[in-house]
Amino acid sequence: MATKRKSEPDIEDQQQQSDCPTSNKKVKQHSANSDTSIDESKANETNDSHTADVLVREVRISEPDNEDQQQQSDRQTSNVNNTSDSNTEDDIYSRESAGEITQSGTIQVGINETSSYKYIDTKGKFSSAINELNNKIRDGKTIALDCEGVELSRFGCVTMVNIGTRDMVYLIDVLMIGNNVFDDGLRSILENTTIEKLMFDCREDADALFHLHKVKLDGILDVQLLELSNRIYRHGYTILGSLEKCLQNFLSDDTLLQMKKQGRQTMLRTTNIWRNRPLSESMLKYAAVDVLALFQLYDKFKYRMANNTWKAASSLYCDNKRTRVRTHRDGDAHLPTRVRDIIL
Repeated sequence: MATKRKSEPDIEDQQQQSDCPTSNKKVKQHSANSDTSIDESKANETNDSHTADVLVREVRISEPDNEDQQQQSDRQTSNVNNTSDSNTEDDIYSRESAGEITQSGTIQVGINETSSYKYIDTKGKFSSAINELNNKIRDGKTIALDCEGVELSRFGCVTMVNIGTRDMVYLIDVLMIGNNVFDDGLRSILENTTIEKLMFDCREDADALFHLHKVKLDGILDVQLLELSNRIYRHGYTILGSLEKCLQNFLSDDTLLQMKKQGRQTMLRTTNIWRNRPLSESMLKYAAVDVLALFQLYDKFKYRMANNTWKAASSLYCDNKRTRVRTHRDGDAHLPTRVRDIIL
């Protein structure tokens, strides 16, 4: 950058010099010329020194020494290794459009099949999840549903609503986000009779959603009825089977069963676990398995019953407890007579 030299007088100085007597002008010019030589010499020395300093600093900034290069290389190698390690773990963290971090993971659901889950615990994540889910429904994909809670019924609470497709389950934390999740997108899905939703023993879920949140489940296809109809024709009895028992008896791959058992053991050790936060990885997987397993069982028994018969029986099953006057949570082990009459 050019610098203004002291020896170069400005216009005002030149005008003043022109007004002086000639003799004085010559003396001053001689003195100025002498001063100019000295000042130019000093300025050149200063500029040379300044330029050298700048060059040295630029070299130091742009060319790190070997030690700095080695440290940067080590950091880059460490970051690559950390990224590789994190990708091999079940828990993966992805950044949502709202800038929040969503905990997610993958689950093996068959010999060569994997599915994913996302834990939804904020309003921003919920908005994104509902948009994704609605897009999947518009594409015609079948969805599955399950609720978690404490004493799940009208006498307890709903803490999670887990809903999704074969490839993605959204674990919606009602306890963390709030009851507004129903009016902000869930209700329109849960009450829509044209959206078919797989469930397993929907009775207490339907009772809790209706009496606690004014949501009337519809469009349910209860997989428990499919499995039971298979046993009715083969053995003639109507004792209801649990989801864990069905996984054990009818699925060849036991990956989902092991996750289910691990979660069950945790539930036996810890009271009110679905009200505790944060939820462990094993409990998130347990919740996802309760949705993903329904697709596996559906594939096993879907030709067991005509779809319209199954839907009519599931509708009565869904209404079985929520329409009754109840004073406590019960646990009927046998198929209700009205539902059995439709199946048979």
